[in-house]
Amino acid sequence: MISDRDQRIREALERFRPGSSVDASYDHGLPTQPVGHAMGLEIANHITFNFRETWRPLSMKITPQQVIETIVAGGVTNWVLMGLYGYVGYLSQPRATQDVNVMVAREQRDAAVEAIAKRWPTLEIRDSPIVVRFVDPGETHAGQAPQVVIDIMLPNDECQLSILSDCVWIDPATGHRLPTREAALAAKYSAIVSPYRDWVKKTYDAGDLRSIVLAAPDLIDRNEAHRLGELIFPGGGDELLKFIQLSIDQRP
Repeated sequence: MISDRDQRIREALERFRPGSSVDASYDHGLPTQPVGHAMGLEIANHITFNFRETWRPLSMKITPQQVIETIVAGGVTNWVLMGLYGYVGYLSQPRATQDVNVMVAREQRDAAVEAIAKRWPTLEIRDSPIVVRFVDPGETHAGQAPQVVIDIMLPNDECQLSILSDCVWIDPATGHRLPTREAALAAKYSAIVSPYRDWVKKTYDAGDLRSIVLAAPDLIDRNEAHRLGELIFPGGGDELLKFIQLSIDQRP
């Protein structure tokens, strides 16, 4: 769909430089279908590993698989891989991230934290009521502060509780417990509307939401997306469906 603004720009370009309004987008030919979790994880891991090898040689280079193996060995059974690694398979063009996000049931928080601290004792722990963060002292360069490499998230609202209890599936190729497509969209929407989220990061969240939608719009269960949105706040379900449709229509 061509917006009114886009049409005005095309007309202005044509007047200024005849022939320049011909569609010459660099986006033509790029992948448009979701890659699946195993492939998406491999691509994201490869990008992150190469970045760390080049710019952060002292990094522990912790991977999602290592984190999952560690908490499961520590007795954690109720968990789901969140963040980019959780929804990377829903994207058509996977990207990288620096931290592994896993949401666990509150009663299994201590088991997860103890298991990670035992395997990587030099990680620095930053505790809070809704997330326990692990900082890698070697994950830094150019004077930056050390970066968070693991987030143990705790369900903080009814939507997250529902994601953990009702919206998890197991990827057959990796055995990873992942959020459904609708749960991933609800999590992105929750970040976008959060009054506590950094505005720059909200723009990333919005881009991810659109990317998930556009990769497979026909696979979205809108009733389920609405249900999860309503658990974020009353009216959230309607707005999430609106955001989904705006993404499909290629409108801001």
